[in-house]
Amino acid sequence: MVFTIRLAGVNISVNSIYGDVYRLCRDYITDSKPDISISISAEDIAYEKEMNKREAAAEGIPVTDYREGYLEMLAVYRKIAVQMLSFDTFLMHGAVVAVQNKAWLFTAPSGTGKTTHIRLWLDNIEGSYVVNGDKPLIHVGEKVTVYGTPWAGKEGMQKNVGVELAGIVFLERGTINHIDRESFSKGLPTLVQQSYRSNNKTDLEKTLNLLGRLGSRIPLYRLSCNMDKEAALTAYEMLSHDCL
Repeated sequence: MVFTIRLAGVNISVNSIYGDVYRLCRDYITDSKPDISISISAEDIAYEKEMNKREAAAEGIPVTDYREGYLEMLAVYRKIAVQMLSFDTFLMHGAVVAVQNKAWLFTAPSGTGKTTHIRLWLDNIEGSYVVNGDKPLIHVGEKVTVYGTPWAGKEGMQKNVGVELAGIVFLERGTINHIDRESFSKGLPTLVQQSYRSNNKTDLEKTLNLLGRLGSRIPLYRLSCNMDKEAALTAYEMLSHDCL
């Protein structure tokens, strides 16, 4: 199955084996001429299956027997993430919430509460909306822009938009809601950990370069929060004030 999607301003031709990817990407289909092409083989799916086994072993959890159609979706996005580096764009694990024309990315290890936190924004901050709930793309140009993608976690929270990224917030659980600025040097290890990193040395260098450029253009924050509505209000008060 061959079709073209548009992600972060780039038209991508996808040649998939199963229909799962097409259904996932239905909101991003375009008739435009492709800029790059992605083709999936049985070997790519086998690689994702092996990666799944390794990750389960590392975390000490049972292996989930995913359908090959699902594994193909992972393989497609892995290849897209690599090719997007040539367009000064990279993949970061995080949840992105926006108000009007400014967006903030909340990143943390899985299970910390990123989705819970951005739902607090939706419930308590007027005009807020989710750009992507799990795996957005970030373009570093004259401005830093974050884009929604179909790869949005099990909740599927996403919107086919690009919004100026006003900051990245490192989220952690705490008893008191408190947010502070974070230095780039202190935040860099987490940025690297939460970004997609290819095993290819050249691609890894591209990612690190983009992170360095990003860190010089947008502020970083650390938010300790207790996951009640005051957590969203505390965060938004400082983040929006810094945009003025």
